Amino acid sequence: MPRIPLVRAVLLATGVLVALTASASLTVVPASAAAPESPAIEWGVVPADAAGPDGRVSLRHTIAPGAAITDAVAVTNHSAEPAVFAVTAGDGLVGTDGAYDVRTGEPEAGGAWIDVGGLDGGSLALAAGETRVLPVTIAVPADATPGDHPAGIVVGLSTDETGVTVTHRVGVRVHLQVAGEIAPALRIDAATASFTPSWIPFAPGTLTVEYQVTNTGNVRFGASAAAEAAGPLGLMPGRGAGEALEVLPGGSATQRIELPITPLFFAAGEVAVTPISLGDDRVPLPEAASSGFSTPAVPWSSIAVVVLGAGIIVLVAVIVLRRRAR
Repeated sequence: MPRIPLVRAVLLATGVLVALTASASLTVVPASAAAPESPAIEWGVVPADAAGPDGRVSLRHTIAPGAAITDAVAVTNHSAEPAVFAVTAGDGLVGTDGAYDVRTGEPEAGGAWIDVGGLDGGSLALAAGETRVLPVTIAVPADATPGDHPAGIVVGLSTDETGVTVTHRVGVRVHLQVAGEIAPALRIDAATASFTPSWIPFAPGTLTVEYQVTNTGNVRFGASAAAEAAGPLGLMPGRGAGEALEVLPGGSATQRIELPITPLFFAAGEVAVTPISLGDDRVPLPEAASSGFSTPAVPWSSIAVVVLGAGIIVLVAVIVLRRRAR
């Protein structure tokens, strides 16, 4: 049964990054690991029912505009000492590293529709080893647009040492979809390519293709991409693939694909993005999209060898002719 990883709240840096795994469990990634450990507070938060943790990895709901549902999360202090945690809800996003994240500050979208009960001014005091089930209410406005509105519930602990406050957070992802017309769509902005020749003469170089995928629909999807390129007349083709990534509605992601190719002074090809389903999603996928690219692909090391060889041949020929003339 999946478990939310424990978090060691150690003063490791002056900031904190909240990352959400693809399986929808929120974990903390410290910004630095340079500082030595101090006595730790460990805690976790998972989906729950009235009796406690129920084995889910996320809160997943489809709600009609103007309707509301109730759910719950369980927060556990796994430490041998009491602690006071801050519990908040926020809007979801995918960071530049491809990991799911939750915005700090006041939520403006799905996170604003989530209310967590059982708190004292947003704080939760837990004794050592205590688990508390917190009721969660998600109330969708009547004018909410159909589609995905990603969010998350995070539990944080702040520590002050030598005048620096460090906050670590863990949490649960909220897959929130407003019922209505689902309109999946994606766009690829013009792909660009550049070629880096090998310093080994006549060896293949590296073609780097950069492209941006934008989710222009109202539901999330995964994007799997592959690129193909070849020299003039389709000679010496090469192929490469990129890592699959999650793209939220209205979001975009830039990726690179590197593929080996034999330089024939010019290379052209196409990058194609194929949408894929993520996790337990059961929604229609958008049509695949593609974009063409081209770039000079000059084999400089090979040219240098050829020029050097030609120069040696010419030099030898001149020497021979001069000897014969004498």
